[in-house]
Amino acid sequence: MAYNDFSRLVKDCAAPVHTVLNQDLTIEEALAGLRGKQIHDKIIYFYVVDGAGRLQGVVPTRKLLLADPKSLIKEVMAGSVVHVQEDQSLAEAMQLLTNHELLALPVVDQNQCLKGIIDVQLYLEESLDIANRRHQADVFQILGLTLEEGKNKSTWRSYRTRMPWIFCNMFGGIACALISRWYEGVLGKVLLLAMFIPLVLTLSESISMQSMTQSLHVIRQKRLSWRRIMQQLFAESRLALALALTCGAAVGGLSLFWEGGKLASLLIGVSIFLSITLSALMGAAIPLILYARSYDPKVAAGPVVLMLADILTTGIYLSLATWILL
Repeated sequence: MAYNDFSRLVKDCAAPVHTVLNQDLTIEEALAGLRGKQIHDKIIYFYVVDGAGRLQGVVPTRKLLLADPKSLIKEVMAGSVVHVQEDQSLAEAMQLLTNHELLALPVVDQNQCLKGIIDVQLYLEESLDIANRRHQADVFQILGLTLEEGKNKSTWRSYRTRMPWIFCNMFGGIACALISRWYEGVLGKVLLLAMFIPLVLTLSESISMQSMTQSLHVIRQKRLSWRRIMQQLFAESRLALALALTCGAAVGGLSLFWEGGKLASLLIGVSIFLSITLSALMGAAIPLILYARSYDPKVAAGPVVLMLADILTTGIYLSLATWILL
């Protein structure tokens, strides 16, 4: 079942839950009861109810397996559990899943009786590897973006959201064209430089986007400090230097097979080294800056990083060429 209508009520989308435990049972009795149910669904959480079926908490799997079998369920459960009311909208439920990074939410009625669960796996229509934390992080990012899209129900509102960032890319392309026009003298003299422009831009764009992705991953962490930000930038700078050196040496060496001279090949290698290093640092820094300024880094970072990477790379490449070759 795909959750494609976020205005639907939770009670219309909730799935039955088969891992419900009574708080007055011992762990040994609860496990025996679970084995007797022959559950074939993937187990996510063990929810605890009282004799009237009211939600009381959730039991961590570790405690259920390792605690004293004679202990009562209510002695090992976590009493605070995030839940959703059955008359809330699906959009609200998905927002709770995203905010708390949960794989499922218990659904309760007005008397707090457990009625079912909202499972993120049903929304994705795919098998979710619960042990894979990186996969989970990707799932919650995709879900968050989908919810944002769901808020913009009209074509016009979606257009107003996306078009400014398209203009951002257009501006970057026009700026690169103007820079190329300014340095047309060196391009006309050394044809080899024009041949390698697409490759130089592609390398800077790719590595800057990789750095941006790593910063977005850091932002998703619940405890983000300036120390963690600086550690991320320092680690990314070391990696950028290694990538830039490798790419510069490889492309500069390959350019020797074209007729342009050793000086032009050296220029290409140095330009790639500088542009990749600076683009990677910029790609890592921009999401952090946008986040600090309370902008959405997932939406804005991509277009901004690509635009600045193109402008920076084109400027470095052609200005160095003019300085060295003319």
